[in-house]
Amino acid sequence: MSPYAVTILMFAGMLLLMCTGLPIAFCIGSIGVIAAYMTMGMDGLSLVYFSINAVTSNIVLTAIPLFIFMGFVLHYSGVAQGMFDTLYKWAGGIKGALGIGSVAICAIMAAMIGVSTASVLSLGAIIVPALFAKGYNKRMTLGLIMSGGALGFLIPPSVVMVMYGFLGTISVGQLFAGGVLPGLMLSAFFMIYIGIRCALRPADGPALPPEERASWREKLVSLKDLIPPLFLVTAILTSIFSGFASPTEAAALGGFFAMICAALRRNLTLKVIWISLQKTFELAGFVSVMVIAALVFSKAYSSLGATVMIRGFVMDLEVSPWVVIIFMQLSFFILGMFLDDIAILFMCMPIYVPIIKGLGFDPVWFGILYVMNMQMAYLTPPYGLNLFFMKAVAPKEVGMKDLYLSIWPFLLIQLLALIIIMLFPEFVMYLPKLLFSQ
Repeated sequence: MSPYAVTILMFAGMLLLMCTGLPIAFCIGSIGVIAAYMTMGMDGLSLVYFSINAVTSNIVLTAIPLFIFMGFVLHYSGVAQGMFDTLYKWAGGIKGALGIGSVAICAIMAAMIGVSTASVLSLGAIIVPALFAKGYNKRMTLGLIMSGGALGFLIPPSVVMVMYGFLGTISVGQLFAGGVLPGLMLSAFFMIYIGIRCALRPADGPALPPEERASWREKLVSLKDLIPPLFLVTAILTSIFSGFASPTEAAALGGFFAMICAALRRNLTLKVIWISLQKTFELAGFVSVMVIAALVFSKAYSSLGATVMIRGFVMDLEVSPWVVIIFMQLSFFILGMFLDDIAILFMCMPIYVPIIKGLGFDPVWFGILYVMNMQMAYLTPPYGLNLFFMKAVAPKEVGMKDLYLSIWPFLLIQLLALIIIMLFPEFVMYLPKLLFSQ
């Protein structure tokens, strides 16, 4: 069977199964198993064994459940509430200060958690009702929390970056370093937008009334709630970038320090530990099944020669390499409207990474582009998961129409940031080269 026929049959079969409503892992994995068996017989079924073995024995992937556990401990121990209380005391008479500060909290939570789910659930339940009560514009508030929560993709430690590094055999530490400056830039863009909007339309983000503003003593005392989270972020990133610990070891360190943060808030209870472990097993189990299914699909597809065929076809095209890069970004955006980030990662990267290497682009830079696209995918209807996470915790008066309309200004800001990163790759590569050059 020709590689062209393999491509059409495998992807058409996968999409057909998805239309039935079956779980995505089943749709992807079953097509991979069927294709391997029909073309290679019983030898093809060994792909399942090798895929499971590759996932369960890879030390890099061990970081995923550890980072997830860290995130849920922080989520259930009330760290986000403490940071918001500090923000509230410092907001004072500045228009939009609570909104701008909420983006900063999103960035800090992203650096502590690495999972968009926990960030949106934590901050959506805490910050959204508080900003509504202070008269903040409903849609601006919803948009800034959903987009701020998605910063967990880009600001290290990032679970998606760990999986991209595993699949592309790329240094996870370099990926983490590459996400720092783009993550800070995107956070700054969100803050600037909120500041300008609230300056032009004060009703969208009113300042606190004089009677609610804290004294300088209260402000300084409140900073104690920021010390443990900032220490946690510093400990994780410094241990990785200095070479003291691998990402997996840093993830274990992060889980330990997360429990210390919870203990300092007197919230390290058996209930918090139990529910954090339960949620970790649920999410890590889902990720593992998805990774195994996608790995079976990609290995079957590659072993049938289709990957080599597509790579050769693209390399022979008489077009600018930038046309190929732009096409890949469009494919990420379209697929992100219907699939989750893990499915897209394992469907596309076995094909895309060899192509971008052949075209002379850096896979670390390309990985950051992919991650930024997945941020947008989590906000884009109809499959934008952050929309549904927010709906689950938002006040009852928030409808799906409000959620859909709230994200467009932030999507445009993310698109601007993506274009900047594409045009100036050194913005991504500066820290990886500085920290990891021999």
